[in-house]
Amino acid sequence: MASNAFFRGVLSSVLFASTALSSVPNPPDPLASLYLGQVATKSTIPSNRSTTNKQANSRSHHIARDDITSLQIELPNWYWIRSTTGPEQGGGGSITYYASIEYPADTFTQVLFSGVPGGVCADNSSILSDAVAVTIPNGAAFWVRTYCVAVGAIVFLEGNVGYAQKDAANGEIYEYAASGITNKTMGGTLVDNGATSNPIFRPTAIVAQTRKPSVLIIGDSRDWGFTDTHDGSGDLGDLARSLGPSYGYINAACAGDKFSAFNIASAKRAALQLYVSHVIIGDAINSLRSGGSGQNKTAATVLAELQTTLGLFPDKVRFTTTCGGPQTTSTDSWATLENQTYNANWQQVVAYNDAIRAGVANSAGYFEIADWVESSRNSGKWWVNGTALATTTDGLHSTQAGYLRIKNSGAIDPARLTR
Repeated sequence: MASNAFFRGVLSSVLFASTALSSVPNPPDPLASLYLGQVATKSTIPSNRSTTNKQANSRSHHIARDDITSLQIELPNWYWIRSTTGPEQGGGGSITYYASIEYPADTFTQVLFSGVPGGVCADNSSILSDAVAVTIPNGAAFWVRTYCVAVGAIVFLEGNVGYAQKDAANGEIYEYAASGITNKTMGGTLVDNGATSNPIFRPTAIVAQTRKPSVLIIGDSRDWGFTDTHDGSGDLGDLARSLGPSYGYINAACAGDKFSAFNIASAKRAALQLYVSHVIIGDAINSLRSGGSGQNKTAATVLAELQTTLGLFPDKVRFTTTCGGPQTTSTDSWATLENQTYNANWQQVVAYNDAIRAGVANSAGYFEIADWVESSRNSGKWWVNGTALATTTDGLHSTQAGYLRIKNSGAIDPARLTR
């Protein structure tokens, strides 16, 4: 009798042929089991709160990565504060959430929580909505509108001056105040506050029954997309830019994080594995580098910490990455190689990257990032193009050009994420 692998191969070939004819993007494996998984891009985690502002409307942008006929959203009342590198903590008091799915634009489907429009989310917890019937085809953009009334504080994702997490070009808006904000989940014009920190609020998960892979991103500012800028795709950072065109993802990375901090305070972020098939553990630079918030550790120590992090996701397919660039200083704003100075601990970064390339336990493989943002493998210096500030503006993070080099290289191949 022919093997299951043979039948799987035949069905995959037929499916590929039919996909080529119908131009349906990223079809699921018909033999993969259904599960409640992330089916859209740009779910993120909150990184700050406001005890002054108690009401907010948000319109967050997402792209469906499967054909959706029913979905649920998870909304958080916790945050991982990036300004002090954690820990996870509650907003302080309950938050009542109202929500809708906006698809197509200006058409609203109300989201219910236990059968009613307003769901009460206890402090330091999350709330999962009821399933809402809404038809959104694979590849279509849609928006999640939320309105919240907080007892203690609202929580949100905070960006930076000049480097927004909020994707205004794709219609993301965030309005908030101490009081006087009305519920606009079923219609009405949101007026963005225009804060310099570019805040936005998004669901921590958008889930539906799916057969497709989905990804939880764990990492630091490079995985989060620090100093990256929007270019229309809506995805930011060294991983999401490559994953977003194919699969739904939850980006639980945040600036300043490191394996040691994640290992002792990550209950809420780790719990998001419930909604994904794959977990990618990203950058280790904050643990390895010297200076600033760097821990100046040896590669051996950080590799041991990585094993602890991998161990928090025992039932998932896990991947690792090399570091998304070195850290250097420069006397000519990173226009040339010769005027860059190595980080004092750069040889430990080299040792870590080589160990990742050789393969580490409990990882299904790795994605090569360092080669595309270093001048050459293990050089310890940023790639350059002769123009000041073109490839990095601070010696620690890529500009958009660097993040796009990673994406365009194909080094992070979504096809490796299979079910």
